[in-house]
Amino acid sequence: MNAVPHRRSDTVAGFLCAFSLALSGIALVRQPALLAPVAVLVALVATRMTVTYRRLAAVAVAVSGLAFLVGMSIAVWADVSLF
Repeated sequence: MNAVPHRRSDTVAGFLCAFSLALSGIALVRQPALLAPVAVLVALVATRMTVTYRRLAAVAVAVSGLAFLVGMSIAVWADVSLF
């Protein structure tokens, strides 16, 4: 097994992935048009930064994209403001 040394950027990327996942959860119930795109951008930055947490970063991108779609659907269905 080829071990990759742990870098400081991998640690930061892990925290960015966690922040993106939390922001995606908040975007489902509160202002999805503003929060979900920010969650997508944070997840994409984390994806570019890390080698070790590639799978976590990919999950963060997918979850934030789904949070945008589901959050916008909920906002339209419930007739609440998007911003």
